[in-house]
Parts: sequence; structure tokens; C-alpha cells
Amino acid sequence: MGDMLGILIDDIVPLIEKSIPSVDHLKFFLGRCRRDLKPRLKDANSFDDVMEVIEDECSITNVALLETIVNKYSIQDAGDMILAYQTHLDEFCENKLTMFCNHQLKRLSSSLLTCETIKFVLKWNPSEHSLSSISALLWKTFKDNQVEVIVIKEGNSIIVTCYAPHYLMESLLVTARDNIDMLKEMGLISLTIGYYTVYDEHAIDEEVKSLMKKLEMVESERDDLLEENAKLKGTIDTLGISYQSREVDESNKSSIQSSESEKEESKKKMTKAMQMEIDHLRSSLQSKTGIEETLVGVEKTLIEREKEIEQLQEKISLMNIQQLNKTSITLRKDQSTQSINPPKGPVYVAIRDWEARNSTQLSIKKGEKLEVKKERTEGWWLARSLDTDQEGLVNMIHIKKDEESELSTLESLEPFHYAMTENVDIPKIKEIKMRSNVERASLFLSLIKQDSVLLDQLRKKEHGKPKAIRWYDDGVELTSPSLIQCQEVVSLLTYKHTTIVINKSSPDVVCDLLPVLLQNEKVTLLRIEDTQLTQDCISSLCNLLANNKSLLELALSN
Repeated sequence: MGDMLGILIDDIVPLIEKSIPSVDHLKFFLGRCRRDLKPRLKDANSFDDVMEVIEDECSITNVALLETIVNKYSIQDAGDMILAYQTHLDEFCENKLTMFCNHQLKRLSSSLLTCETIKFVLKWNPSEHSLSSISALLWKTFKDNQVEVIVIKEGNSIIVTCYAPHYLMESLLVTARDNIDMLKEMGLISLTIGYYTVYDEHAIDEEVKSLMKKLEMVESERDDLLEENAKLKGTIDTLGISYQSREVDESNKSSIQSSESEKEESKKKMTKAMQMEIDHLRSSLQSKTGIEETLVGVEKTLIEREKEIEQLQEKISLMNIQQLNKTSITLRKDQSTQSINPPKGPVYVAIRDWEARNSTQLSIKKGEKLEVKKERTEGWWLARSLDTDQEGLVNMIHIKKDEESELSTLESLEPFHYAMTENVDIPKIKEIKMRSNVERASLFLSLIKQDSVLLDQLRKKEHGKPKAIRWYDDGVELTSPSLIQCQEVVSLLTYKHTTIVINKSSPDVVCDLLPVLLQNEKVTLLRIEDTQLTQDCISSLCNLLANNKSLLELALSN
């Protein structure tokens, strides 16, 4: 993009030089547009000096000053160049920049965000070693594994802190243990991987000292016992006491039998205690399960009652609405001065006659105008007749947008956004694009009010291109969405958006989006259409469905 900006400026400079009356006129105009440039323009004595000031004000994403000059002096060829550059810039920001950001996020999520620290303390003199010595140490310790240095501290020794992905911790521990003798020869004081200390010289010294003390105590006790044993032996010899081997054997047998019986008794007591504890846990678990099952049953009953109440309230409200509508129609027939409320939402017109099948639906006649109050994902929209003032559900296939009704500002935003962001080959639109951002909207609105044919052209072009995100009153439809758009949709979901439709998507997007959606307790209906599901997608979906409590319907097609 930087190269393209350089080419743009290089091509436009000769055209500007030919079109301006004089350098002073250009300086005077720029000073009026950008007052902060007046000190620099004062020192600019030639056309090249002025263009250098203009170049400094431009950047890859902002060529507004160039565009202002081109519009002022009506340089048609330069305007086309700027339009082509802005088109390339939009494509770059939408595609390449998004791909780059996604790649960086994936790289970070697989390293920095899921890493463990590794800490070396080395008996090194900082003046005798460099970063290459540390790199060599890491290579000898871990070979080709992904370990990167993040902090090096110097003092009486060198402390090196590294990081590595969490999933490599086990293999790094094994490798470090295998190379510990080599590391000790290289001056290792301590090594910690994650929360595990592989080697610590100070801890080993303390442990050796403790063992030496214990050994000294044992040796002194042994000497005392030997001395006491010698005294006892001398006493026995002087007394002339003799022992019968048979008596000794019988006493040993009786003591062994008594110890075995004691062991058997204690084993029985331990088994009985464990069995009692198991029985207690089993009974408490059964009682807890019974309570949970009762609670689940009560909850299901409450949900069913709430649904019945909602259905009754809906029937009552519909009956009231129909009664009010009949009354209002009668009043309008009697009083010609009264009129139906003007529409607040978008106006549609019926393209065929259709009779309602139940009390929630609305019968319509061809040519009848309707105000759409709620757009729903399943295609049945809540509408109000502008002829009878009755409300009910109408299928979207029986109606179309009323092109004759006055275009609201909100409705005009869609064709305006399409005209300004897409490469529309219409001369009048190209002229508006060359104007400033402030002027574009007002010029566009006045143009489409005067030229209805142009509005039809834009609508046909816009309708031919599917919208990536379409919001309804009960949910959202995503068509070929990017990861950034999916994240935005997830952040905007509310309690009323219970239906999610994914259409013509890539497997990667589906795999990233499904865990977030199916962990959301608001979503009750998920529909996936015209989308390839890989084996990984299907496995992930099965695992998510096994733990999902809120989803009531899953629809897969094509």
C-alpha cells in the first residue's frame, strides 16, 4: 500500500501543476483549508516545496488533502486515480489486513496466551558471557523445542527467564532431566520449569547437611547400643543364666499367633468401617439424585405452565386486537374525519391475495399496503394493514418493498453505503465520491429523490449482493461472514435473539463460532445452510450438543 501511495502521488503531481493558476493561489487555498499548514507554506517558495508539504500530510489511509485539491481544481483524471486507490485500500483493509490480524491472533493464542515460564539461575560472570552463550545453553538443554528468552537479569549470577507453550511442558521436563549433568558442568545453580523445580543446588546442599546430621545421630545411638549390649552380655555371663531353645520357640510362636490375630481383628474393623462409609455415601447420593429429579420435574412443569399462560395471553391479546380493530373500522366508517395511524416502520405491498389459516395470521389483498413491525428469521413477519389497521403474521414471499412510498433516511442508508463502498460504474455516483465526506450524504439523498431510475439501479445491484449480517427481531443471519464479523455478532446478541442462521460459511468460521453460540443459554434454534462441515466440525458439534441444555432445534441443509 505504501508503494501504491507513492505511485498515486507521482502520477497526480504533474496533473495538479497543469491545472492550478499559480503556486501562490495553491498556497492561499491550502492555508484556508488547513490553517496549521500556514507556517510551513510560508517557507515554500516553489511548486515542489508545496507538494512536499502536501505529501507529508498524506498517509496510506488518508489522502483527503489530495482529494480536496483535485475537487477544487476539477482534475477529472486525478479523481479517477484517487477512487481506484481508495478501492484498493478498502480491499486491503477488508481482506488482507483482516487475514493478517487473524493470523497474529492465532499465533499469539498458541504461544503467549498459553505459555509456562522456565527459569535458569547460572553461576556465570556477566562480562564473560553473551546472548549467544544463553542461546547455546537453551539449544543443548531443549534441542529444537519452542523456548524463547524474555528476560535476562545480571548480578552475582545470571538469571534467564524463558517461556514455552503449555503443551510442551512434559517433553521439556524429560529433556531437561536427561541433560542435568551437562547443565551442572556449565554452572547451573537452579532450574525451574513451570511450577516444578528440576534442580536446585542450594536445596541439595541443605538436604545433604540434614542427612549428615541424621547420620551422625544414628551412629552415636549405634555406639551407645553396642556399649549397652556388651554390658548386658557380661552380666548374663557372670550370672550363668542359660536359655532353653524350646521355651524360646514356644514363646515366639505364641507371640506371633497373638500378633496375627490382632492384625486380623483390626482388618475386620477397618473393612466394616469402610463398608459403613460406602453405604452412607450411596444413600446420600440416592437422596440427592431424587431431589434433583424432583426439582427437574418441577422446573419442567413450571416451564409448561408458563408456555400455556403465554399462549393464553397471546390468544386474549389477539381477540382484543381483533375486537378493537372491528370497533375502529366501524368508527372510521361513521366518522370520515378520523384516519389510520401513519406507518412508523418500513412499508411493503402485497403481491397476491392470501387468506389467513388461523387467528394469528393476517389476510391480505393484492396491492394492499402493510407496515412491517417485526422481521423474523423463519419468514413470518408481523405486519399491520394500512387499509384495515389489522395486525397479524404474513409470509415474506407474499409481499415486497413498496417502491412508491417515500424513502426514509434509514432505508436510504443501505443504497448509500453500497454506492460509496462498492465500485459502482455510474458517473453521477463517481462525482459524489469525489466530494468530501460531509457533502456526500446530502448530495446522494437529493440525487435519488430527483432520479428514481438511479435508485432502482442501486437497489438491484445491492439486492444482488447478499448481506453478510442481517438482523431480525428474533435472531440474526450470517452469510459468508468473517471471523471479525462473527465476534461482533456474538457481542451484540441479546435475550430476544434466540435464532442463529449460518449461511454459505467456511468450516473454520463454523468451528470457531459454534462453541461460543452453543454455550450461550439464549440460543434455542441453530440453522446451518449451504456450508461444508468437516469431520472436525462434526466432532466438535457432537461434543457441544452433549453438554448443551438450551438448544431446542438444530437444522442442517445442503
